[in-house]
Amino acid sequence: MRLNWKDAWSTVLVVVGLAMALSVTQGWSWPLLGGVREGIVALGIVGVGACLLGSPRERSYFTDPFGLAMVLVVMVAAAIAIVGGLIVGSVEYLVALMFVTAVLWAIATLRHAVEGHSLPRIGTVA
Repeated sequence: MRLNWKDAWSTVLVVVGLAMALSVTQGWSWPLLGGVREGIVALGIVGVGACLLGSPRERSYFTDPFGLAMVLVVMVAAAIAIVGGLIVGSVEYLVALMFVTAVLWAIATLRHAVEGHSLPRIGTVA
């Protein structure tokens, strides 16, 4: 496994975001989370923070078409959940955003665990 401190902080952010969203769906009455729209905004902000923190700077998805397609599908689903949830204000969109956030975190963490964060070495001619 090649996980580092960024993965740990990303995990903490995702857990905090999912807890905030659960507080809305379960009616825990946390401050500043009075409705579904506030929960979607909070989870969206925390999810973007976790995504920026957990994304590697050294690898581009353009070199991996399957990885790019998978991330694009998940990100489109997140955008639909955020925009739809802000317009409609329904709990179903918040639950969908919770699922999409957890899936994106799982994909990124699994990829980091398998492939690691290290920069690819530049080959030298001997």
